[in-house]
Amino acid sequence: MRRFIVVGLLCGVASVGVTEGVASASPIEAHAAQATVPIVVVKTRSGATAALVRVYIHGRLIPMLIDTGATVTVINQTAARHLHLKTVGKRHRFCGVTGCALASHVRVSNWNVNGTVPLPTVVVSSSPIAGLNAHGFGLLGSDVLSRFGSVTINYAAKTLTLG
Repeated sequence: MRRFIVVGLLCGVASVGVTEGVASASPIEAHAAQATVPIVVVKTRSGATAALVRVYIHGRLIPMLIDTGATVTVINQTAARHLHLKTVGKRHRFCGVTGCALASHVRVSNWNVNGTVPLPTVVVSSSPIAGLNAHGFGLLGSDVLSRFGSVTINYAAKTLTLG
C-alpha cells in the first residue's frame, strides 16, 4: 500500500517496471555543474526499492524511474501521445524484463529534471510499460544519465546528484 501512496504523490502512477532497448541520443557537451535534486524512494513489503524523479517535458510532469540498468530511456505510449512527441523512424521490437512489444522512437526535447536540470535532446523508445494503468510515466536510463559523468542516488537523504 505504501508503494502506491508514494508513487501516487508523483502523478498517480501505481507501479513501475524495468526495460531495456536501443535508442540514439544526439551528442552534447558534458555537464560542468553538479546538481542535487529530490527523489521519491519507494520500498515494497517484499524489499524491492525504486527511486523516482520528477521530469518535466514541455513543462508537464512525467515521473520517471531512475533506471541505471536500462541502456535507454523509455517513455510509455500514454505520455508520448499526451505530449505529442514526434515519432522518428519505423516501429521496432522492444524487449525488457517484462517481455517484448512493438515500440516507436520519439524525439524528446525541452525537458529537465525537477524543473532545474536541463536534459539533452534525445531519441528514446516509446513502449507500453507493464503495470502502469495507462498513466504517463517513464524510465530515465543510462543513455541520458551517463551524460552527467557521475550519478549518485542517496536513498537515505532521498536525493539524486548529477555531475
